[in-house]
Amino acid sequence: MLLLGCLLPKCLLFGGLLLAGCATPVSPARQVWCDHNQPRRASAAVVAAMTRPELDEINAYNGKGARWCGWKP
Repeated sequence: MLLLGCLLPKCLLFGGLLLAGCATPVSPARQVWCDHNQPRRASAAVVAAMTRPELDEINAYNGKGARWCGWKP
C-alpha cells in the first residue's frame, strides 16, 4: 500500500506532462474569431428598444470586429 501511495503522484504527474505535450495551439486566435463571427446589425426599431448596456455591448463587439477583421461600419 505504501508503494502505491508513493508511485501514484509520480504516475499522475507523468501522465499530465504527456497530455500537456499533445495540446495543439490554435492558429491565430484573431483569425479564428473573425472566421466564426460577423457584424451585428440591428434595425432602427430594435435599436430604439435596446438598453444602454445592450447598445454598449454591440458597439464593443462591432468595434472588435472592425479592429481585428476589418469590418466596415
